[in-house]
Amino acid sequence: MIYFSNAQQVIAESIEQLKTINQNKMFEHRDKLIDYYQYSNTQKYITNYFTGTLQKEFPLYTTNFTKRLINRISMVYKNPPVRQIGIDENTDYAAFLKNKDYQMKVFERIHNLLGTMLIHTHWDGQKIHYRPILRYQVALNPDNPLEVEAIIYPKDKPVDDTRQSQEDVFVYWSKDEHFLINAGGRIISVNEGNLNPYMMLPFVTIQPNTIVDEYFNEGEGADIALANQQIDISATMLQRHIRAAGGQLYVNGRVDASKIELGLNKILEIEDGTLNSVGNQVDVNSIIAGIEHQIKHICSNHHIAFDFGLTSNRSGVSIKLENLELMEAREDDADKFRMIERELYQVERQIIGVMTGRVLPEDFSVDFSEMEFPDPDNEMKQWDWWMKHGIKDKVDYIMEKDPDRFEDRDDAIKHLEERQTQRTSRTNIFSLRTNGEADTQRLPV
Repeated sequence: MIYFSNAQQVIAESIEQLKTINQNKMFEHRDKLIDYYQYSNTQKYITNYFTGTLQKEFPLYTTNFTKRLINRISMVYKNPPVRQIGIDENTDYAAFLKNKDYQMKVFERIHNLLGTMLIHTHWDGQKIHYRPILRYQVALNPDNPLEVEAIIYPKDKPVDDTRQSQEDVFVYWSKDEHFLINAGGRIISVNEGNLNPYMMLPFVTIQPNTIVDEYFNEGEGADIALANQQIDISATMLQRHIRAAGGQLYVNGRVDASKIELGLNKILEIEDGTLNSVGNQVDVNSIIAGIEHQIKHICSNHHIAFDFGLTSNRSGVSIKLENLELMEAREDDADKFRMIERELYQVERQIIGVMTGRVLPEDFSVDFSEMEFPDPDNEMKQWDWWMKHGIKDKVDYIMEKDPDRFEDRDDAIKHLEERQTQRTSRTNIFSLRTNGEADTQRLPV
């Protein structure tokens, strides 16, 4: 951890730490979690547990449930929130944002997996973009060890640069300064005078709910990836014992081991000895039960109901009660992201003001929609009651069920009128065609 005294000291210490990033246990751990989330070559994390000739006999067995469970516990942005600035919802503000709802959904998942991370808000000339910063160093206020004074992180290199032959370049931001710097300490100017044009850090830190007094904190879902590794080991052991279900062959007698080659489609000739088999004493069902227990245990740790698909036809109320703890955890996360959204808006407001001259109001609010579980019977009764008492009608129903299809209420009304016209003037599908034209005969209505 670095405490801010001056820019030169921060840069020197930060580069020294970032240059040894491959040796840094925290970043190695984060790389591992990301690999499990992306299901990217996870075999490398269990290969050392199966040495010798085992991997020649059967492939390592890996699974991919980290992404599914991380996405399952990331429920704040499951539905897009409603943002308002000033008194009314402002469409001009939304026009400045580039895929914010989608990006925030991705950031929530990354945050639940990794823990502490930065959201970088930057201007592309027309809109505001967002990107996660996962490898970085911060300089903290000595009087407040959680307040960031400066940030430095390595500039991205092209992904196809396998040789990593490009010069290491780092990006430096403080409230007053912004520039690039190479590994040798040479400053590369970005703005005149190396000034930060926004006069504030264009970053927002997301911290897990478990934060106490340290800046970098583990993700609340990190144990999901670690459990995935354990289950991969168990599943590979299971495959080993399934393959050995026929028993272990052995030769009794004096034979040349170099001339013995076993296989399902091979004939074995032994001149001075006998071929025998030892039955597999491992209970495969016990291993399967152990894997199921591991899955249920990690799901229970994160308030996720898991029954291997054995239960069906449950009502929405039943599902909601089963996920009550998960919903309560979502409320805590919603409070956190409500604060994050306010901080992001202040950064967005400053950037938009500097880059366009547009001054947005200070007031900002965000409303995260409540989670709903499917319950067709109660939903039908609710709509029947609304329509009976004139609270909602057919137009409201189709607009709510297919919001992307209708731009406004007039489009929905036009659609219903067209459907009504089709029902009252149906063409006889059995009519004969003459010269390629349909017969005008109509079915009775």
